Amino acid sequence: MTELLSQSPLFPSKFSADLARSTVAALRESALSEWKSNAERFYDYGDEEADGEASVDLLQQPVRQVFENDVRRSPNGIEGPPAAEAMTLAEIERLLADGEDPFACADMEVSPLWQIKPRPAALLAAISMCAMIKDEQALAQVFRPGGLTLILCPSNMMRSQLESIASEVLTHWQRRPPGPSSQQAAHHIYDSGSSIVAGDQKRSVPKFRQAIDKSLMRHVPVLAICSAKNQLSAEQESLVHQEFRWGGISPAVIVETLRCTHSNTRQLADDELLKRLPDAAALRRLEPLQICAAFEEATTLRVADRLSQITAAQRSGSSTTLKDVQGLGGAARPLEQMLADLNEWRAGRATWSEMTRSVLLYGPPGTGKTMLAHAFAGSAGIPIIATSYSDCQRHGHQGDMLAALSAAFERAAQQAPAVLFIDEIDSFSDRSSGGQNDGYLRGVVNGLLEQINRAADIEGLILLGATNHLDIVDPAVIRSGRFDVKLEIPLPNRAGLVGILAAKLKVEDGSDLNLGSIADRLLGEPGATAEAIARDALSRARMDRTRLLQRHLEAAIYQVAPPLEPALMHRVAIHEAGHLLAALLSPLPTPVRAWMTARGGHVEPAPLPTITPRLAEAKLKMCLAGRAAETLVLGEAANGAGLGAASDLAQATRLALEMDLNWSFGGADLVWRDASQVDFDRLPIRTQRRLRATLQDAEVAVSSLLEENLHSLKRIAAELISRRELTGRDLDELSRDLFRSVGTTRQPECLHNTS
Repeated sequence: MTELLSQSPLFPSKFSADLARSTVAALRESALSEWKSNAERFYDYGDEEADGEASVDLLQQPVRQVFENDVRRSPNGIEGPPAAEAMTLAEIERLLADGEDPFACADMEVSPLWQIKPRPAALLAAISMCAMIKDEQALAQVFRPGGLTLILCPSNMMRSQLESIASEVLTHWQRRPPGPSSQQAAHHIYDSGSSIVAGDQKRSVPKFRQAIDKSLMRHVPVLAICSAKNQLSAEQESLVHQEFRWGGISPAVIVETLRCTHSNTRQLADDELLKRLPDAAALRRLEPLQICAAFEEATTLRVADRLSQITAAQRSGSSTTLKDVQGLGGAARPLEQMLADLNEWRAGRATWSEMTRSVLLYGPPGTGKTMLAHAFAGSAGIPIIATSYSDCQRHGHQGDMLAALSAAFERAAQQAPAVLFIDEIDSFSDRSSGGQNDGYLRGVVNGLLEQINRAADIEGLILLGATNHLDIVDPAVIRSGRFDVKLEIPLPNRAGLVGILAAKLKVEDGSDLNLGSIADRLLGEPGATAEAIARDALSRARMDRTRLLQRHLEAAIYQVAPPLEPALMHRVAIHEAGHLLAALLSPLPTPVRAWMTARGGHVEPAPLPTITPRLAEAKLKMCLAGRAAETLVLGEAANGAGLGAASDLAQATRLALEMDLNWSFGGADLVWRDASQVDFDRLPIRTQRRLRATLQDAEVAVSSLLEENLHSLKRIAAELISRRELTGRDLDELSRDLFRSVGTTRQPECLHNTS
C-alpha cells in the first residue's frame, strides 16, 4: 500500500507532494477558523452570555465537542499506523469486502473523517494545483511581478472551485519557507457560465482582460485561469511566465484527495480502490457537485463505489455503432478511418496533430446525419455532446446564445476524448448575405468560429457538424482547418433501404417478408422514412396481436407511397429513360444512379469538375430529354417537366441563363451578370430571343437523338419498370452496350478535359 504522497504518479516531485500536503492542512485550518467564527456568531447560548466577544467555551456541549475533536486532530492528518498492520490477510479481505478500509484507519472503531472540513471538490482542486508546481523555481514564478501564470481549465464548474480556494492557496504558498514572497499574487478567473451579468457573453472576455491589466499595472503578479489561451489579449499572452493545463479528474487525484479526507494514517487500500474507481474518461465527466456527493460516504471504498454508481448513471455514450448504420453505402468509410486513427492515438501510436478530427456531414433531411454522429461516438466508446443553432438560441438573446454554445464546447473539452456534434450548421448563415440581420449573424458566426478554433487545440476532441444546405453555410465555418472533411450523406439506394428495414424490423434470414417490394416504393426517400414505415408496420402487427406480416408492411407503405397506376408508371419510365439515354450518348460522365418511385423518378448526374460549352450543351439536352421522350413515345408531354423550381424546365432555363450571362457561351458580350438575380422578362428582347433559341435548338437536337435510338430508349424504360433502380455499375454496362452496338468507345469529355 502507498504510504507517501510523493510516491504517487500524480506528483512530479517530492516538492510538489509536500506542497499539496501543507496546502491541504492550511485549507483545513481555514475551515476550522470559519466554522468557529460562524458557530460563535449564530449559536443560541441559552442563559449564559459573555461580555464582549462570544467564546467557544460558551457553546453547548455537542457543538463544542465537534470543534474540539477536530482541533485535537493532527494538522497533517496522521494519527497512527494503519489498523491493517495488526490484522491477518483474511481479516483484511473480509473488511475490504464490507467496504471498510483498514489501511486508512488507525482504529477501526474511530472514523478518520474530519467533521469540519473544506469541500472535497475544493481539496481536489487544490491538490491538482499543487501537482502543477514541480519545484521551488516554478512556485517562485507564480509570484514574479510583471507577468502571469496561466492555468487552462476547460470546465467552468471546476474553475469556480479553483476560484473559491485560489486566494487561500496563494496566501499559503506566499508564506511558505524559505521566506515570504515580496508580493501577493492576484487571481483572475474567466467565467463563461450563466453568472455573466446583463447578457452579452462576449463582454466577459474584455472584463477578464481589463482585470488582469489593472493588476499588472499595480505591479501585482497574476494567476489567470481560463478555458482557452485566446481569452487573454495578445499583449497578455506575451507576458505568460508559465502555462499549465488542468489535468482533469483522474483516479490518481481521487486517491490523493481521499488520502486527505478519509485517512488518518496517510495510507489507503490503493489496489482495491483503483479496482473500484471508474476510469479517467468516466471521471472527467463528473462535476464538483457529484464529487462532493460521493465523498459523503464514510469510507474510501464506499466513495469509490459511489463514484462508479454516479458515472454509470450518467453514461452519455451512444449504444449505436457504425456497424448498425444501414443504407449509406460507402459514405461511412471516412468515419471508419477516423475511428481507426483515434484508436491509434489513444494507444499512443500516433500524435494528435496527425489526426483528421473534424467532419461536416451534409445531405438531404432524414438521411441519417445525426445517427451517424452518434454511431461514431458509440463505436469509439466516447461520450457525445450534442448542440444545435436552435438549442443555443432558445437560451435567449445573442449573449445567452453564445454562452450556451461555449458551455457545450466546454463540456466536450472536459470529457475529451469526446465527440462534439453541432447540428443545423446551415443556420449559422453567411455573414455577407446582405440582410438586415447581418450584424446579429456576424456576432453569432464569430462566436462559433471562436469555439471551433478552441476545439482544434484540445486533444481528443472530435468535431462533427451536420447541415441540409451546405451552399448557404458561411465559408469561414466550413473551410479546411475547421472542418477538414466534407462528407455527403446521400439518399439510400435499394439495398440500403432493405438493410434499414431489416434492421428496424429485426428480420432474420429465412423470413417470408418481401422487403424488396417495400424498398422499391421507397426509392428516393430518406432512411428516416423507411424507419417510420417499420414502426408503423410493427404497430399494426401489435394491434392485430400477431407477428409481423407482409400486409402490415403494405398497409404502412400505402400511407406514404401508394403505387403508381401502370400508365403513369410507363410515362415516368419513358421520361427517366430519356434523361439517361441523352446522358449516355453525350460527352457527360455516366450518371451515378437512376430510380423510379411511387412519387416519380430521378436520375442522379455525376458531378462535373468544370464545364465547357460542349458539356453545357450536353447538360442542357439532358435536362430537356425527359419531356422530349414523352412526346416521342406517348405523343405528348405531361406537366412533370415544369413542376416547381427544381423541375427540368426550371433547371434548363437557369442553365441557359448561366451559359449566356455568366460564362459567355451564347454569343453575349464579356460582361458578367448575376444570372441568379435576373428577371427573364426584363432582359433585352434580343437576349430573350437568344435564350429561347438556345433552349429550342437543344430540344430539337435531343428529340432527334432519341428518335434515332428509340429501341434503346424503350429498353431502358423497361429496365426501370422491372428493376426500379439502376446503379452506377448497371449504367456503365448499359453505356458499353450502347457504344458497342455502334463500334465506338465512350470517352466523356470531363474525364480528360478539366481546364
